Amino acid sequence: MQYFLGIDTSNYTTSMGVVDEKNKIIIDFREILKVKKGEKGLRQSEAFFQHCNNFPIMYSRLCKSIDVTKITAVAVSTQPRFKEGSYMPVFKAGEKFAKVVSDTLRIPLVECSHQEGHIYAGMATLDIEPPFLALHLSGGTTDLMYVKPSGNYRLDIEMLGTSTDLHCGQFVDRLGVAMGMDFPAGKNLDLLSQGIKDTGLVIPSSVRDGNASFSGPLTKALGFLKEGKHDKEVALAVFKCIGKTVEKMLKYAMDETGESKVLIVGGVAANSYIRSYIHRKIRGQVFFADVTLSPDNAIGVASMGKKELV
Repeated sequence: MQYFLGIDTSNYTTSMGVVDEKNKIIIDFREILKVKKGEKGLRQSEAFFQHCNNFPIMYSRLCKSIDVTKITAVAVSTQPRFKEGSYMPVFKAGEKFAKVVSDTLRIPLVECSHQEGHIYAGMATLDIEPPFLALHLSGGTTDLMYVKPSGNYRLDIEMLGTSTDLHCGQFVDRLGVAMGMDFPAGKNLDLLSQGIKDTGLVIPSSVRDGNASFSGPLTKALGFLKEGKHDKEVALAVFKCIGKTVEKMLKYAMDETGESKVLIVGGVAANSYIRSYIHRKIRGQVFFADVTLSPDNAIGVASMGKKELV
């Protein structure tokens, strides 16, 4: 039995994951970083500090759960995206800890990006391999990509579009915080929007040449709250807007590339309305990452380590 350890330190979650040589998930540890009530995020320094506090506790749990001598490699996300100049200090926390694990267990250290980890997490439970279109929807990303095989464990990613201002997760979280929800607010806003009749409230979507904008939609949504619109109908209108935005972005990418296979990943991709809407509106093979693997995790990172070594 071989194990492959993955480590990911995003802006809001400390993650450790272990898969075996068959890519079966053995361990999936996550600790969401603490954000004060009413705040819309964390400073990098505070997130880094919390990651450093979480690691010893999490690694101790891991050592009690598996035989660490069977860990063949440790993989870690060291940057947000797989491109030169992509950098965030929070990923240094995971990188340094992974180096310690690599040195003490005398095993290879495999580096990857946070975004590649999300894509691999989506691939982990689905029968899908590059080439395909990918859309990464989260609090820090709204990236539209053409993913192609590279000949090794890394992914050949061509960027087709992104957001020009707010990311879709920021749109969701800022509205949720305005409603009095804790940050991050995606899960609670999703629950709030379920089981209500569509009143026809519309927040216009904005996409140009594959690039989305969410600052205008956020202003519109906050305006609805000030007008006294019910939180439930505003929440549904937000997800309708994101769904329409995703539809426009994907249709643009399909027209540009001729590719009809799509993988959608990231925390916002767990939303029930968006999943249902896109399956209705997009013709082709549309795959969503498993709901449990849509938010930040280290399973995809661990899978990349396995891909490199096996």
